[in-house]
Amino acid sequence: MPSCDSLRPTMLILDDLPQSCKDVLASGGIQLEFLDAHKASYAEIQLRMSYCNLIAIRTRKTAEIISYLLSYWPTSRLHAIACFEGGVASALTISHIPILSLDSTPSPYAVSELCLSLTIILSRQLLSRNRQAHNGVWNKDHVNCHEVRNKTLGILGVESNQVCGHQTGILAQALGMRVIAHTPRLHMMTHGCTTNVKDLTTVAQQADFMVILDDQDLVENPPSVQVRKSLQGQILIHTSVGDDDGQRTKKFLDWLEKAVTPASEQETPIQLGGVAIVVPSNDFDEDMSTSNGGQTQREIEEEIMDEGYSTEDYACFKTGRYGRASTEVQKRRLAWRDQLQRLGIENVALIPQHALGTMESYEANANKFAHQIIDLSKQVIAQMRSNVDPTVPHYPSERPVRLSGMVC
Repeated sequence: MPSCDSLRPTMLILDDLPQSCKDVLASGGIQLEFLDAHKASYAEIQLRMSYCNLIAIRTRKTAEIISYLLSYWPTSRLHAIACFEGGVASALTISHIPILSLDSTPSPYAVSELCLSLTIILSRQLLSRNRQAHNGVWNKDHVNCHEVRNKTLGILGVESNQVCGHQTGILAQALGMRVIAHTPRLHMMTHGCTTNVKDLTTVAQQADFMVILDDQDLVENPPSVQVRKSLQGQILIHTSVGDDDGQRTKKFLDWLEKAVTPASEQETPIQLGGVAIVVPSNDFDEDMSTSNGGQTQREIEEEIMDEGYSTEDYACFKTGRYGRASTEVQKRRLAWRDQLQRLGIENVALIPQHALGTMESYEANANKFAHQIIDLSKQVIAQMRSNVDPTVPHYPSERPVRLSGMVC
């Protein structure tokens, strides 16, 4: 007869998790149960949840299912719900059960790699060449296609993203680039041979490419004449993303429009070499039904087409990682691209924020999250042991049975 010391908390995994994460949970003494929430019936999911202490989910659809089931059939054994994907917790409409959410902050090394890859893509005009190739045009012209070797990379916002800034400088130097940065609150760069210059104007004047990790100092100051002139032919990589529904991106685009727009008719327009902007992806979680004003999907598409956007542009923004974007989100992002086209910038890349993450960074965050769940499971075990009567036999494999469609 097993003793109360053999009690183990049970976790029901309703979505696919990385194998390394499962190994961490199993090694921490958690008994794992697996069920595909998208294929199982509601009755089966409710039955399995009735004897589990923890639930692990990864998709918003699964979150909606268990929210519906727990609203009608609550269980006292459930101690917490673990969301192994960012943005999923907002779909849970449960208030009486603790919700644990994964920190989906991308690795600074993944962000650095993306900055350098975007620099190469824009400097080689690969976006326009890709569109031309899909349209049957084989362009052999090398105009405006340049190597990054022997060019200068300027980094802004190193103070708030030191690891990312240092790693970006190291990767750029490995490609044969000269790296400069403006770090007023840091006496020197601690990695590589990055040159610390005196102000933002110097960075703009000397750099061929600018990676903007934090645009706070940039947007708070109007562009000077020297900065505006130095933007001619430059490629900007903007990765400063805030959780403000795109307001930070809009401020940067407004600053950029003031910088490249001629102040008088005598001045010649400033032509940027290219722009890559990481746009926030948290608004992909919005429900389209709450913001379309009762319009059908066909009416929404016709409305957007009437505003002059092509089918290809519309298709780039109508879907997201967690579901369909709302009409306001579609129009806002199309407005960003339209604003860049008005400025004459054709070499443009809009990157969703979740593209900053990689499988390696996700697994690292998921494994760290799994250790936090193990700490919670120890509290669950202590509570289970306090509720066990030592005189009553306990069988860890005991499961509730289904009688006439009911769970006992």
